[in-house]
Formats: sequence, C-alpha cells, structure tokens
Amino acid sequence: MKLRVNIVIAFIAAVILASCSSATINYSNEVSKSKRASEGKDITKYFSYEDFSTGALEDLDRHILNSKLQVGETKEIKNLRDNVRKILSKKKFTIDLSSSNIHSFELIKLIYKFDLPISIRWNQSDKKYIFQRPVTEKISGFCSSIYEDAQKAISKKIIGSELSTLIIYSPRYANIQGLLSKQFIGVQSIQFNAVNEQEFASKALGIDRSKERFKKIVTLNPNQKLEFSPRSRGDIKNIILLLEPDQYKSVLPALRYYGGKKFQYINFISSLENLDSVNQLLDFENSLIPFPPYLSKKIQNKEIFSLENLMQYSMLNDWLIIEIMKQSGIQNADIVGMTGSLKYQRGSCTQRDIPMQVINSTWVTS
Repeated sequence: MKLRVNIVIAFIAAVILASCSSATINYSNEVSKSKRASEGKDITKYFSYEDFSTGALEDLDRHILNSKLQVGETKEIKNLRDNVRKILSKKKFTIDLSSSNIHSFELIKLIYKFDLPISIRWNQSDKKYIFQRPVTEKISGFCSSIYEDAQKAISKKIIGSELSTLIIYSPRYANIQGLLSKQFIGVQSIQFNAVNEQEFASKALGIDRSKERFKKIVTLNPNQKLEFSPRSRGDIKNIILLLEPDQYKSVLPALRYYGGKKFQYINFISSLENLDSVNQLLDFENSLIPFPPYLSKKIQNKEIFSLENLMQYSMLNDWLIIEIMKQSGIQNADIVGMTGSLKYQRGSCTQRDIPMQVINSTWVTS
C-alpha cells in the first residue's frame, strides 16, 4: 500500500536531503524468547506489530492450523491474527501532529516503515502532539513515561534488600531518588556533586573511613609495621546510580576501582541516552540497566549497531503502534514494543513493563 503523507513539498525535500546524511539503523521485527516459538514456524516476530503484510497474516493462519498449541497459546495467536487482519482492513489512518513537533523526520521514517495508508494532519495549535522529550515525558496513550517505568523496574529489583541499598543521584534525578526513598524507608542516599569522581567514590564507599581507622591503629604502636589494604563498606550490596548520561562513564569506573565486584550496580535508563555505539555498552558490563528485550535481542543479532537517539526513536515507534491500534478498533493486544512489553486495552492507557537486564559483553563481542 502506498503511503499518503499530507506535507508540503519543501518539507519533503528537506527530509530527503537529511536522510542522505543520516546513519542507517536496522529496526526490523523482534523475535522474542517467548514459549510460543517452541513448536513449528517462529511467528513471535509478529508480536512486535511492525509487519502488516498479507504474508504475515498467511503465516499466522498456517501456524494456527498446523501447530499443536496449548489453549492459551492458541488464544494469543488468534488474537494477534485478528488484530493484524483489522489493521490490514483499515482503509486510512490519520495521525495528528503539531507543526512544532521536532521529531517530524523520525515519525515520517516510521510511517514509511509500517507501509500503511497513513496521512499526517498537521495542527498548529495542538500542543498534545509536540513530543519535546519523548523519553522523559508521559506520551499520549501511555499510563506513564519511560522514566517512571524504569523507576518501577528498579523498585522491583531491590524489594527485600532496601536496607543494603545505596542511591547515588545527581540533582536532576532528585525526584526519582525521592520516590525510591519514600517507597523504601531503609535505603541510603548520597547526592553526587563532586568534581573529583575518585575522591567521591572513596568517600561514598567508606574507603576514607577505613584509612582513618588504620592511622589510629598505627599511632597506638608506631614501631610496628602493619600491612594495610583499605576496605569498602560492608553494609551495602546494591548501588543505584541516578546520574546524568555523561556522568556514568566516570562515576561507575571510580566506584568499581574501590569496590571491585563487591557491589551490584543498578543504572538508571538515563545511562543509555548519550551512547552512540553498541560498543559503549561494554562500559556497563555485568551491571544492571532497565533494558527493553526488543533492543537487546537486536543488538545480539547484529541488527542494531548505533544507539544514537535510540530510546527516543523507540518511544515514537511505540506511540505510533498504539495510534494504529486505536484507529483499527482493536480491543486488546500484547505487544513486544521497542521500549518494553506493552499491554494495550481499548479505552485505557497502555501499560509498559521494562525488565532489568545484566549487560553482557557477548551482546557486542560474539
């Protein structure tokens, strides 16, 4: 089907010129680890709702007829098939966007990718669809922002271990720190505002106190030579980092220098925002990040190499899918979204779940 975008020729020309210099990123369909792939042809990729071709519909029909599925699995796949059928039967989709939307170029690329009869209706006065900060703000149609869902993912991870958890946060994320501290009374917090990351890490992990104790011991018997290796604090197991995107590359290594493998580092999703290449994920090896399975799978399959503006693009992708669902009259859908697992219910806001994942070097090196 041909794309119909109502936009002036001058803007189209600008988009074409811009696309000539932009890096290519392959955002093909997700293949999850769902149990639905356990038998027969792998059709789990269609749960990302990015392939609306007749071939996708035929694959789903064949799978339902030929596979020995459990009742629950059959119901899920039939619902998926019916949803794809409804989307294919829709003659026209209209996307309302503000003319002030700074993400117009990304949205037009997404519309071309879906290959559906989508028209854009530009509205100069409607601020609802400006999307200045799609990662941090709550986008229309969703119950919460990516930041809020990432905070919930961290909360789930530290339940039961809050008494041994330390939060290191920069002023920008004081509200998230406040929410975690209110939810978990026993959690400890330190604001990061230091110029020297090594000195800050030494103080935060108790290395300075360890050195002071050693000095006191030495003064008791100055003639005796003692071997000494400063020890980091023993009351902490988890360290949550709520930092500016560029601060992780200096603060995390400083903490590891003094703490080694003693602590479990839990990074906020802001750690992904300023990364350019998947190779930069190696800086977070063996630490935890709220990370959408769609993206990690694509990285492991060598289908994504650039992380530049990836979370922003992912949010716009998922918003567009929800708009397609609404206009198609779909009642409910479980979606493998680019920002996480999405639960769509007509008449309600869409819920998102972002799991915590341990960053593994094999994602990049294998």
